[in-house]
Amino acid sequence: MKLITLRISEDEKARLEQLAEGIDVTVSRALREGARLYLTEQRGRLHKALGGETTFHDVRRDKSGRTLTPASEPTKGEVATVREMRRQLQDRGLGAIREAWDQGADARVVLAAIGQWLDLVGEVYVASGDEVGWDWFLRDYCGGYGDGAAREELKRQIRAALLGEPSVDVGALLDTLDGGMTRLLRDAERQYLVRRAILATWKVMDERLTE
Repeated sequence: MKLITLRISEDEKARLEQLAEGIDVTVSRALREGARLYLTEQRGRLHKALGGETTFHDVRRDKSGRTLTPASEPTKGEVATVREMRRQLQDRGLGAIREAWDQGADARVVLAAIGQWLDLVGEVYVASGDEVGWDWFLRDYCGGYGDGAAREELKRQIRAALLGEPSVDVGALLDTLDGGMTRLLRDAERQYLVRRAILATWKVMDERLTE
């Protein structure tokens, strides 16, 4: 861990103190906030330099989200497995939650069910049926959740859904998750790197949960 130190002149310090008085903060807090913003920006640059425009399974995309990694043809068996995943996870799983919402189910109950569904998706996608799995699926495939703060807020609301009144737009969230699952399954059909990872995980999980 490196310690970053800052040198400021007496004039700069006086100016900071003047600003601090105007917005009711201390000089040390102003410096900490400035360092935090700087480091956040640097982390973002480093993330992109190390492949921030790729998914968890290294599918490369451009800034518009278009896939750059060349497609590969699945086998008939792989196609059948992807179709089964679509039927179970998307049509039956997420579809049942959507049906309950459309029929007037309580938003708290629907969000709790979404959390259970995201556990399954996370386990399939990154072998992590918890918020780590949620985070990667939302980041890689769900529009509007590329920003970490947005993902953290959604995860907080889902986990606390049964304890209070959520403010998330449940209908819009269901649309986003459905679109994200469609994109993930499309990658499973077209990208070897994704197929190799998630199809095997799906088979193991499906056998374990339905035996």
